[in-house]
Amino acid sequence: MARSGTSHKGGNTDAGSGSIVSGQELARILGISRQYVTNHAKSGMPVFDKGGPRGAGRYDTAACIRWLRDREIQKARGGEGADKLGIDEIRRRKELAMMKKEEIELAVMEERYGDIEAILDELGSALATIRANLIALPKFAAQLEHQEADVIERRLEEEVYRMLEELADFSSEDEDDGAG
Repeated sequence: MARSGTSHKGGNTDAGSGSIVSGQELARILGISRQYVTNHAKSGMPVFDKGGPRGAGRYDTAACIRWLRDREIQKARGGEGADKLGIDEIRRRKELAMMKKEEIELAVMEERYGDIEAILDELGSALATIRANLIALPKFAAQLEHQEADVIERRLEEEVYRMLEELADFSSEDEDDGAG
C-alpha cells in the first residue's frame, strides 16, 4: 500500500514499520469510528501524508498505534491530557454544585423546608413533655403498690403507651396545621 517516491520521504521517523492506510482503514484496524480518527489527527496523531482521494490523510499504522499508546501512558501518569480532562471534570462538578445550591435556595424560598426555630421549639416542647412524664412515672407506680403484679404491669404499660401517644401528637399537630 505504501507509495514509492518523495511523498513519504522525510516524514515521521517512526514511519516505515507499519502499513500506510486510509482513515477508514485505520478506523477499522483500531476498532474505532472514522470520526475518532479525525479527532485524533486534530489532537496530534501523525498523518503520513495527504495523498488519499481528494487530499484525505493517510496514516502509518505503526506510528498511529505508538502515538495512541504514548498518549494513554501520558494520561495514566497525569500528563497534559489528564489535566485537560481534570479541568473539564472540575467545571462539570462546579456547575452541578451551583445547580444544587440554587435548588436549595429555591426550596427555602418556596418554604419546602420548615422554619428551623419553630422546629426546635416544637422539639423542645416534646422533650419537656417526655421529661415530665418520666419524672411522674415513679409516683404513678407508687399508687399501684398494693395491686397484683399483673395489674401493676398492665397499668404501667398503659401509662407508657399514653405517654407515647402524647408524644406522637406533637408530629400530627403540624401535619393537621399544614392540611388546613
